[in-house]
Amino acid sequence: MCYIVFIKNILHLDDILPLILELKKAGMVSQPLFITHNREIYEYLRKNIVLYEGIISIDGRLSCLSRYKNRYINQIYNIIVLRKYLYKKVISIETSANGGSLLISLLVSYNRKVLKGKIIKSLIRNRPVEQGRNMVEYYRIAKGEPEKKESEKRVVKGCDYILLSHTKEQFERIFNQNLITDCPIINVGYTRGLPEWYRYLDKNESRYIPGEIKKPFLFFNLSRTGRWITGEDSPPLDQILKECLLVLKKFNDDIMTVFKPHSKTDMDKAIAIIESTGYSNYVFSYSHPWLMIKNAKFTFSYTISSISVDAHFLGCPTVEYTQYDSRFFKWNKGRPLFLDSIDFFIHRDPKQLEIVIRKLIYEDVKIQRNAEKLREDFPIMEQDGLKMVFSKI
Repeated sequence: MCYIVFIKNILHLDDILPLILELKKAGMVSQPLFITHNREIYEYLRKNIVLYEGIISIDGRLSCLSRYKNRYINQIYNIIVLRKYLYKKVISIETSANGGSLLISLLVSYNRKVLKGKIIKSLIRNRPVEQGRNMVEYYRIAKGEPEKKESEKRVVKGCDYILLSHTKEQFERIFNQNLITDCPIINVGYTRGLPEWYRYLDKNESRYIPGEIKKPFLFFNLSRTGRWITGEDSPPLDQILKECLLVLKKFNDDIMTVFKPHSKTDMDKAIAIIESTGYSNYVFSYSHPWLMIKNAKFTFSYTISSISVDAHFLGCPTVEYTQYDSRFFKWNKGRPLFLDSIDFFIHRDPKQLEIVIRKLIYEDVKIQRNAEKLREDFPIMEQDGLKMVFSKI
């Protein structure tokens, strides 16, 4: 079956690629095409060699629309990229809107009506329910929006299926919305935990971890450097970044730091901040976070990051050093946004951060996960179940 997947950012690819790998293993996908609308995102994904080669490993391809400056050349190029819609049944997975492209809308519509193609809307959210709910509330509170007493309506129509990580009721709980649709819902669970994705990473681990990375190392999630969400008293992230680096640099001689840039990271500014602190013994890596997490002493973040959720799932100690909007901090009772996914939460206290880092580096810290809670928060679907559902598409 021919699958074309439209992706907006790396999180979408992280969520959907493990599912496509599983379907490929089940013999239900052939030569999938992953498409971005933005050349900048395309180039960033190419740098993420694990994801890019994961696509290649299943005879897939990553492409980008509108990659030229000339609009007329782009129209011709886009038709070439999307040509399968003209002669073959295509299963389209939309992880985001089609970018307002009339061409895509026309081709998908034609394929659906004439060649019996299907449209699948992906609403995958690989986070536990209450943590996903907290993320939505943080946006609301930081923007000063009033609490909604009644659930809003979220209408998703015009497609053939919807992909959800959670049950419909859990999805509605996360977003405080009533999901209204006229098509079946496919529950795919926590896609990042699917076994074929694990096998792919394990098989290629030695190739994807650069030799320059030496153990022990801490995995540092390098995010934005300016303001992320405007809040009542949330400082710019470059201040938080510099503050935590000044603490971590005290341990440069005893542990390497592996910085993982985000697609939104201003690298020139980030490098300038790192160098201004006199930081040493570090490397930048675009390898997949999971490979780093599995081998790291601990995972560190200076802002809210889904990488911490993945690290929790994989059993790696997690540290978050940041400062939330005070209104959210009070609303969430002084806890980290991602709740028990954060093992060590320091709310803008450099002295406490130093105590925690010293403990993690020099003591044999054992982090125990509750297996039953992990199964509840990160449900993983069996391949037979997925095969049965997708065989009907």
